[in-house]
Amino acid sequence: MSASFLAGYQVPTGTFDEMRGPDGAVRPAWAALLKAPDFASAAMVESRWQLAERMIRENGVTYNVYGDPKGLARPWPLDPLPAIVPAAEWRQIEAGLAQRTRLLDRLLADLYGPQTVLKDGTLPPALVFANPGFLRPCHGIQPPDGVQLHLAAFDLGRLADGTWIVLDDRTQAPSGAGYALENRMVLSRSLPDAFRAQPVERVSGFFRALRETLGRAAAAAAARSRGSSSEPRIVLLTPGPYNETYFEHAYLARYLGYQLVAGEDLTVRYDRVYLKTLGGLQPVDGILRRLDEDFCDPLWLKSDSSLGVAGLVAAARRGHVAILNPLGSGLVEGAGLIPYLPALARKLLGEHLLLPQAETRWLGAPGATDGLDRALGEQMVKPAFVGMDASPVYPEHLDTERRAALVARIQAAPHRWALQKHLPLSTVPAWVDGKVVPRELVLRAYVTADQGGGHKVMPGGLGRVAPEAGRLMVSLQSGGGSKDVWIVGDRPSEHVSLWQAQPDTVELKRHAADLPSRVADNLFWLGRYAERAEITIRLVRAARQRGLPDLNNPGGPAVAPLRECLAGLGFVLAEGPPQPAAIMAGLSHPIDSLHRAATTVRDRLSMDTWRVLNALPALGELDPLLQRLAAFNGLVMENMTRGLGWRFLEIGRRLERAYQTLAFVRILGRAVGPTEPALLEAMLEVADSSMTYRARYFMGLKPAGVLDLVLADEANPRSVAFQLVAISQHMAALPRERHGVSGTAEAHATASVIAALRRADMVKIARGGPGESDGRPKLDKLCLSLMADLAETSDLLSESYFEHAAAEPRGALSQPARA
Repeated sequence: MSASFLAGYQVPTGTFDEMRGPDGAVRPAWAALLKAPDFASAAMVESRWQLAERMIRENGVTYNVYGDPKGLARPWPLDPLPAIVPAAEWRQIEAGLAQRTRLLDRLLADLYGPQTVLKDGTLPPALVFANPGFLRPCHGIQPPDGVQLHLAAFDLGRLADGTWIVLDDRTQAPSGAGYALENRMVLSRSLPDAFRAQPVERVSGFFRALRETLGRAAAAAAARSRGSSSEPRIVLLTPGPYNETYFEHAYLARYLGYQLVAGEDLTVRYDRVYLKTLGGLQPVDGILRRLDEDFCDPLWLKSDSSLGVAGLVAAARRGHVAILNPLGSGLVEGAGLIPYLPALARKLLGEHLLLPQAETRWLGAPGATDGLDRALGEQMVKPAFVGMDASPVYPEHLDTERRAALVARIQAAPHRWALQKHLPLSTVPAWVDGKVVPRELVLRAYVTADQGGGHKVMPGGLGRVAPEAGRLMVSLQSGGGSKDVWIVGDRPSEHVSLWQAQPDTVELKRHAADLPSRVADNLFWLGRYAERAEITIRLVRAARQRGLPDLNNPGGPAVAPLRECLAGLGFVLAEGPPQPAAIMAGLSHPIDSLHRAATTVRDRLSMDTWRVLNALPALGELDPLLQRLAAFNGLVMENMTRGLGWRFLEIGRRLERAYQTLAFVRILGRAVGPTEPALLEAMLEVADSSMTYRARYFMGLKPAGVLDLVLADEANPRSVAFQLVAISQHMAALPRERHGVSGTAEAHATASVIAALRRADMVKIARGGPGESDGRPKLDKLCLSLMADLAETSDLLSESYFEHAAAEPRGALSQPARA
């Protein structure tokens, strides 16, 4: 990187900068990075940043920001410049983090056990008994493997003298490890020269240790619950797609090889946790929890929670399931505990804390609120306990009225608040508007329990930078960015794969029968939304072509029936020449519904399939949209394993195609008279059967030939008959244990629809009524009858297989579902 490239990089006075030393020289760990071709010029960095941004967009890496006017899902803000920490310096941080995790583990065991630190006065009882994170129903619970804290995270900052300190502890359900992994994946590809030139320590070893820790805990629970030594089943419990870090939940579930489940997918029977699947109840031995603990059990904890599993606390008490982190681990997360940790380390470990922490005062201590108004200067007011609906506040930035209100709020319940001295954080280079600028850095580091009572620290972590210079709050919710953190040593890092050959005999598996009912339901609707979007686009395209008058296309009467077809799909096509902007705005609903459906099952979709669907909302023309949908259908047919999930997606897609084809054939086929040829041509076009018709018939458009091809020809993959036969074949392969051997009601309903269509005489049905205005009454009757039968088939299928799914209104078969 040239000197001119860094000429505008000005570090604030009195601030430690990660890249430049006090004399302005580039630090050794950064010098090798900046010499890489990736940083040869500003234009090169900009191109690398655009590559990283495109990868993030294609991979669908998002962070949900509540109340964002731009939409809930915000693209993940990754800076193209990594943060670098020398390995020798990181070794000291590792030792401090491992010690701190060990301390919090011991503290949790004591507080949910004998409570000796309360009895001898080391910790004030109010910090525990007034803490909403202290879950009384969990007192006395012993985790199956004896570990109280399997995964912890710590927010670190660097002071002006170069000292790293702990700002916050995260112990309940630490987030961000998956984003740190994705950051590494993206930057190692967008900065290949720089990454290869540096001996950067790999993060995969941390995730392997995490998975092994989960496996040991789940195996201990399985041995206690069912005396089994077989491979334990572990799931990742998520609040759902509207959670701010849902992308990370799906990403980690796929990376670690776990089933992604919601609370409704699980049930507790006789103090054992089971996964509700189409094949019956399957035992669950381990739960990687990303749901806040008070929402986990409406029976014992938060009674109005619809996200948890009733009876989960009882199952944990019996040791029949390992929950990581165990319920109640949020007790040691919060600023109120920080000032007492040095004394607790001496008491529980017989050691002094290796890693300094931010100067913090709990306001519930005797005399802590004396002179409170004066004490607020250069302090940050933070919630003392986990779960408080409050954000840190900087009193020096408040006006007199708001400052007085804050003081009154604290004095009303001082035990709920803590003061932490605001310290200037170190700065790190960030790429903003085509130039390098300094931004404040907070590093979130991750620690997992390891075998033998040890701990494994992720080499690096998730860097977070302030959105603008001097910004006190470094938070992604407030618009901050993220950084990959490179730990750079003096020797190449050992390559560690998450998947390593095991010496034990492997039980071969050719299929998975543990598809949750909710997932089956979502895949079913993914197929329906995909087909609904495609048919809507085809109808819009046909209407647009016939709505542009020219010498050979007078328009008018031929457009009205197409407009009626679109109205049945919830699409309003305005009168007059079609406007491209209005058309694309109208298509946003079916496309967004499809995208939301894909989001709920993204852990079931390949990366290529997700990229195809994720690109749909950004497309602004009809043909590219159809091409993307065709690519999705091709990936489903060629790349998706022929399991139950694929079958339900296919059933949904073909059911929707059959229904919507009947709907537009009924409307377009009623025309008898001058508009008949134009509408028959539109029918073939929407059904994508024009080429087949021309290859078979040489005498022009004949109603009987068109209707036979679109409705009854079982060799035409776009016909109604073809869809019905395919649905029948898929239904024959679904689990039938609950129905016996006589066949299901939905299978019988489908068979009756096929029989009715096969009996239909298309020549007679194609004949019009006595008058031109009478249309084709037999066609109208047939279509309505078959549509009603298909709607009944859909209802029967839902009752049989989706009974455990959320009771979300989907809408009638003929109408767009409410997503």
